This record gives sequence, structure tokens and C-alpha cells, in this order.
Amino acid sequence: MRVTRIVIQNFRTFASLDVNVADDLCCIIGENNTGKTAILRAIQICLDNMLPSNLRTLMREDIHSAIDIAEPSQVLIGIELTGFEGRVNEEALVSTWKTAADRARIFYRFRPRPAVREQLASDDIAPGTLTLEDYQWEIRGGGDPAIDLTDIAWDDDGIGESVRFADLQSYLLAHLPALRDVENDLRNPRQSPLIRLIEAFEIDATEQDALIAVLDQANQEIANSATIAEIARAIDAKFKEVSGPAFEMDAALGLSAATFRAIIRNLKIILSDLSLTSFEPGRNGLGMNNILYIAILMEYLQRRIALDRSAGQLILIEEPEAHLHPQLQFSLIAALRAIGVQTILTSHSTQVTSQIPLSSIVSLTKREDATIAAGNLALNAALTAPETADLERYLDATKSALLYARKVMLVEGPAEMFLIPALIEQVYGVKLERLGISVIAIHGVHFDVYRRQISKSCERVQGGAIAS
Repeated sequence: MRVTRIVIQNFRTFASLDVNVADDLCCIIGENNTGKTAILRAIQICLDNMLPSNLRTLMREDIHSAIDIAEPSQVLIGIELTGFEGRVNEEALVSTWKTAADRARIFYRFRPRPAVREQLASDDIAPGTLTLEDYQWEIRGGGDPAIDLTDIAWDDDGIGESVRFADLQSYLLAHLPALRDVENDLRNPRQSPLIRLIEAFEIDATEQDALIAVLDQANQEIANSATIAEIARAIDAKFKEVSGPAFEMDAALGLSAATFRAIIRNLKIILSDLSLTSFEPGRNGLGMNNILYIAILMEYLQRRIALDRSAGQLILIEEPEAHLHPQLQFSLIAALRAIGVQTILTSHSTQVTSQIPLSSIVSLTKREDATIAAGNLALNAALTAPETADLERYLDATKSALLYARKVMLVEGPAEMFLIPALIEQVYGVKLERLGISVIAIHGVHFDVYRRQISKSCERVQGGAIAS
């Protein structure tokens, strides 16, 4: 099962967003503050049963600035899903969300409470007097397929069936934020993919008992050490002295309680390379730790699928290129494409976008009026299929910069790419990149294919410019 469409209305930077997700690997690109992270949070709000309920109750900052909450209105987030037919667990999950064969939807609404809607309808409350306390959120699935997500009004009732968090427990959404502390995440029993992976191996009771016996023996040997025993007696005596007879407890020193859960919670990844052997991730660089975390997560997800208990999974990654060498970025994207689990990521990296098909890229752009335009780059009627394939062959890590640029100057080769910016700086005293203009050499004279792709992007941005 995978996400095929995302609809957002009045959430954060988006007055309206409606994009299709074509493949198992989707990359969202755009300038800073165009809403890339907001899209991932919107997906979490609909599908992540681990997201705290208080994060679904919106603050004023989560509602689009053009919305006057004093007037009745709503924030709507909708996700359409497909690819679940023939998969028993997934079909069971979306059974009440279906709108057609192999198509389902789940949607979140933040709107006036039922009692407030009744009072508005009976004129007991006047529009223009509402506060944030008059709003509440709800999550529903399915509904009349003739009513599109974009057509659901704030006062439309009876659309779809209520979704309980218990229904979502078998669906796993893994979210990796941009600034993540991998070392602490691996230690946290609630979110460590290592602990989940160990549990997925389903170690039988006999082997568990054998491991517990090893730990119990180690505890006994440590406790019997003369110095450790002396330290333990000193702590025990002082603890009882300070707490007093009414609250005293016994204190001892040992590795851990001799339980299987204690064993898996204390297991650590041990790494080695050409210069060091047997070191923990804390001595690793941030980039390699991110790769390690994602690798463990991938293995867990694949084992989860093999156990046939899954009702779907989705990975959300913010800026996977963080702290990664360009060649590691290539390796990571190749691995994500091969895993067989849908991944939606955000990126500012041309190395990343050069490895992803145009059909998998969603581009966000801020217009001059501060609204956000969004679109799938492959949905360009001006390009034929061979021309799209030609673009994908030539959009390497250098030329894919045109996907990020607000304004583009296409030139024939490297001579123009080096000379034109220098000449403009010499004559006009300005740097093109400071003006948001990227000079892209296409190493030929086949400008038309590139121009049509850029023209499609610039249709969404007033003031966008192309020169060649």
C-alpha cells in the first residue's frame, strides 16, 4: 500500500495543495520556508498513530495566515492510498476507507466543534466571534467518492467513517527529522529500530533463558568481587542512613536485572574500520550514524513485511543528505529505491535529485505574493516521453540545479558558464547567484527540452525568467 495523493487546505504555508505521488520514492524539493516539512507533518497527522494527540490540536501558527478563525472555517488534510488489493492485512486496515477498487482515503479536519456548528446553524452564535477553543480535530476515512477531498466544506457532515488510533497500530510510519540524534534514538527503547529488529527475530524461550543465565552469572561474579562488594555495602549503608528507617531500601551493584528485556535494551552496535576496532556509534561521525540508523530501519521493515503482520509502512525522511559525502548520498538513494517500502523525503541536494526520476519529484515554489505553488515535474504536457527521458539522462548533479533555481540562464558549454557570471559581475557589480539566477551549461544546443521544462516550472512563479 502506498500514498498516491496528498491534499492540504489551510495548513501552515498552504492555502491549497494537491499533488500526486507517482512512485515508491518521492522527493519534495523547494526553497526554504516553502512547506516541505509541513507536508511531512501533514502526512503524520493522518497516518502516524505514534504522533501525540496534542500535536493534532492546531495552534494559530498551524493555520494559514489568510484564514480568520473567528469565521467558521477548516483545515483539511487528505491522503489517498492504493496498492492494497490482495494484501489481507492492508485490506482489513482500509476496509472502511475505500472509495473504489484498490483506492482508499483518510482525511483530517480541524473545524468548529459539533455543538458550535449547531449553534451557528441556529444563529445562537454569530459568525466572526469564534476562537481557537471552538475548534476540534477529527479523522475519518472513505466517504462518497463523488465528493472530492477538495470539495469538502467546513460544515459538511456525515462524510466517511470515524478512524480510531487502534486501527492504525498495524501501520508503521517512520519519521526521521532533519536534526536527529541517532545515538540517543538507538538507545531509546520506544523508538529504537535496533530493539524493534531484535524483537522481530522472535528469539525463542530456550535461547532467551540461556542468555538470561549468562547475564545472571555475570552479575553474581561482579557482585562477589571484593571491591565491588565493599562499594555496594557503602552505598547501601549511606542510602539507608539518608532515607531513614521508614523509607529504607536495599541497594546493590550489578550489570542489570537478569531479564531478556534488559538484555536487548542494553545491546549496543559495535563498529570497526581501518583505524579503529570495536567502538560505539558515539565515536562515529554524524553522517555514518545516519546511514547506520537507516540501514537498521530498512532491515526491520523488510523483516516486518516477511512476518506478514504488517498493514503497511511508510518512511518520511527530512534532508537525507545531511552530513553525507556525495557518494554516500548516491548509495543511500539507491538503497531507498530498492527497499520496496515507500519513502517520501525532502531535499536540497542536487546529488539526490540527480538520482530520482522526474516523475518522483514534487517541486514547491514561493510566488511573489508569498503563496506556495506546487507541482509534479513530470506532469508537463509540453514534453514528450522521449524528451522527459532525455532530461533525466542529462540532469546530473550539476545540471539538476535548475530544478531548485528561481531563475535560470541556459548556456551552451563551460566557457559561457564561467565567463558570463564574471562579465556580469565586472560590468554590473552583481553576482548572479545572489539574485537567484543559476547559470546551467547543457553542453550542446538542444535548449528546447530544457526550456520547456523550466517554462512549466516558471508558469507557477510570477517573475520567473529564462534566458538562453
